Amino acid sequence: MYFLVILLPLLSWVVCCGFGRKVGEKGSGIISTGCLLLSLLISCLIFTEVSLENSSLENVLWNWFDIGLLNNPFGFYYDELTASMLIVVTTISSLVHLYSTSYMAGDPHLPRFMSYLSLFTFFMLILISSNNFVQLFIGWEGVGLCSYLLINFWYTRIQANKAGIKAMLVNRVGDVGMILAMILIWLNFGSLEFCVVFGTSSALGISDYSILLICIFLLIGATGKSAQLGLHTWLPDAMEGPTPVSALIHAATMVTAGVFLIIRSSPLFELSSSGLLLTTLIGSFTAFFAATVGLAQNDLKKVIAYSTCSQLGYMVMICGISNYSTGLFHLFNHAFFKALLFLSAGSIIHALFDEQDMRRMGSMKELTPFSFAAIFVGSVSLMGLPFLTGFYSKDFILELAFDKYLLSFALWLGLGAAFFTAFYSFRLIYFTFVEKPLSSKRALQKAHEGHWNLIAPLILLLVGSLAIGYSTQFFIIRDVSPPMIPTEDKWMPTILSIGGGVLGLYSYMSFKRGWKISLSSIYMVTYAFINAAWQFNYVINHFIVKPFWKFGLNISYNKVDRQLLEFLGPEGLLITLSKGSSKSSLFQSGWLMNYLLIFILFVTVYTYLL
Repeated sequence: MYFLVILLPLLSWVVCCGFGRKVGEKGSGIISTGCLLLSLLISCLIFTEVSLENSSLENVLWNWFDIGLLNNPFGFYYDELTASMLIVVTTISSLVHLYSTSYMAGDPHLPRFMSYLSLFTFFMLILISSNNFVQLFIGWEGVGLCSYLLINFWYTRIQANKAGIKAMLVNRVGDVGMILAMILIWLNFGSLEFCVVFGTSSALGISDYSILLICIFLLIGATGKSAQLGLHTWLPDAMEGPTPVSALIHAATMVTAGVFLIIRSSPLFELSSSGLLLTTLIGSFTAFFAATVGLAQNDLKKVIAYSTCSQLGYMVMICGISNYSTGLFHLFNHAFFKALLFLSAGSIIHALFDEQDMRRMGSMKELTPFSFAAIFVGSVSLMGLPFLTGFYSKDFILELAFDKYLLSFALWLGLGAAFFTAFYSFRLIYFTFVEKPLSSKRALQKAHEGHWNLIAPLILLLVGSLAIGYSTQFFIIRDVSPPMIPTEDKWMPTILSIGGGVLGLYSYMSFKRGWKISLSSIYMVTYAFINAAWQFNYVINHFIVKPFWKFGLNISYNKVDRQLLEFLGPEGLLITLSKGSSKSSLFQSGWLMNYLLIFILFVTVYTYLL
């Protein structure tokens, strides 16, 4: 049972990839969705046995490699963290598979698409169930590969090509950090197994400097995968892929891998106060930064993408405050309302013939009422309004941050992010569903809700966005005690969220279209700055990418490759041999006396050397 939950997505990939033309589009959808639903059922059984019964299990299949002092097994480890992540990954993935059978209907490459989704899920399951860092790294690289394949699924589009390559290259930075962390762990602990590393981390007397370096490199890896500030630039561009891909990446797989790594490596982070402080800084600034950028985005999917970046910042921030179970709790809840937002946005885009600009939508609540209800519930859950899923984890994170006086910056940045999140959430709702329609007449006449296999996942996710937060708090954070803080401070996040939502709705309902009113130059500059995501892309391209590109062109290519290596290599070898053969041919004069002289000289030198 414990292995079957991982093997079923692999089986789905084999069938859809190897026999996709035989089983056809319909067969690929049925087989892949069926395998993932079975995997979900088994995950529920594992969650019941491991998490509810408070037990854990480690299964070692074989000794993978034994090189000197490095002995690494291949096995799986199931604890409460793994069991909770299994529920998240298999639930969201199975619903995305079902949704894709309708959303991608008619695409001639549907079997290939379903095979990529299944392979994505398989590698994520390998990542979360591994019992050592090497095996985790296999899943880590696997989800990176699958994200490239899925973002670049429509490979004939140049923007999809660019987005896929960008995701791969930016994540390489995180991968380097991960590799360096593994090297340091092996040098200091002599093993890469979780049980050995975490069990001896506080007993071996390893220097604080070494622990800090390990935490920094692990954090670099998590920053790349979870799109934290500095390595976040790939995440908005990943919207070039099909919408089901966006839902799977943002809710359950790629971006959650970094947060999972921090939670799994918590025994190491707890040994470094500086590492925890750095984690809190990165998480809190990411939450605030992404929330501000979401204010000025007009692409429906990009608004939701930046909300993902912001929520991931909350998760990383609370891990830096040493409340890892709360970070897992928010990850669990976030998966449901984020998948709901993306899939319901996909329903709107599907209805409007792939239109993604919110300014060209409007009045969709009459044409697609269920999608309106789904996005509304997902948005207010994202805001953390009372008694919805996001409320139980997001507000709890801010309460725990309030209790940390020395980390007050995290609280204020988190509160600012909550206010801006509510503002852009209601801005999204207003532009998409309330404003007068600006879409083409043809698109509005034919706009409609999708088929049952497109609506069914939305219904299940909507229920999850309403109830999953309340029901799972008794399992995931049962050991976390809320801090004793004044009631008015407890309600501060909710008040700010409501205030931000009301202000956002009032602003756009009062002024109609923001660009029609006369605006000050300061406002325009600020809007342009935020719309360009604080100019991160410009800074990275101008000060990092461009100098490296110039160095590669002018030095590596023109000087080293085309001149030095050519001179020492093929061209230089040719010249040397030509000159050498020309000079050696001078000895072939055809005169017997010359040959006799050379012979005498050779014998004389040889005799002298002896």
